[in-house]
Amino acid sequence: MQSIATEMNLSETAFLSPQQEGYSLRWFTPNTEVALCGHATLASAHILWETEMLSKDKQANFYTKSGLLTASMNGSWIQMNFPAEPVSESDYPLELINLISLC
Repeated sequence: MQSIATEMNLSETAFLSPQQEGYSLRWFTPNTEVALCGHATLASAHILWETEMLSKDKQANFYTKSGLLTASMNGSWIQMNFPAEPVSESDYPLELINLISLC
């Protein structure tokens, strides 16, 4: 997969493999595998529906390094569900505080 992505020389190349409950989805840049790529996920779902490999009334399930990603048709739109990091408390960066105080 890495060799093909290097040959394609695009920002990301997506690779789909059928699984029992959906598809394995992996993304590669010309140099490395990445954990998440929204545009390539959107394109993968679109291709599955347009080629009728997946019925448009079915949800696309993608098993990735980032966990389960899903996509479904919502009229003429594709609705995707991506993982979210839980909100956590953090300190403000000192550089930002200094910049704000200059205003």
